[in-house]
Amino acid sequence: MPFVAWTPEMSVGVDSLDTDHKMILSLINRLHDAIDDGEDQHANGTTIGSVLNALLDYTEYHFGREEALMAACGCPDLERHKGFHGTLKKKLLSIRDSYMAGHHSIREPEVMEFLRNWLTDHIMGRDKSYQPHMDANREAVEKADAAFTKSL
Repeated sequence: MPFVAWTPEMSVGVDSLDTDHKMILSLINRLHDAIDDGEDQHANGTTIGSVLNALLDYTEYHFGREEALMAACGCPDLERHKGFHGTLKKKLLSIRDSYMAGHHSIREPEVMEFLRNWLTDHIMGRDKSYQPHMDANREAVEKADAAFTKSL
């Protein structure tokens, strides 16, 4: 059973964003499994370190896409949402850096609860709030999504 499972209620109505959210959820589940399986014995080149790096990278990628789509549909809460993203990125970076400095320096159960709450609370609370704007501006969102993908 996964640590945190995707539910249809988490959908924000934009396939690419839902796919991003599912990928982040998958990485959080992978991190949880690695911790539970005791896959980490050393901080260098470990599964946990690799997953933390992937989670940080993919989160930055996703936030970039989400912010581009929010801007395209004229979401009034964009700047505030960017602030939440910045706070989450700093926290995730801090977790990763702390882990890489010595894996005993993070409290894994607390980190996993933070990640679960971040994902579910952010999607179900903050991200769901932009859904009406994206639904009302579907063409602009699709155009911005294609441009974002092409720019990579």
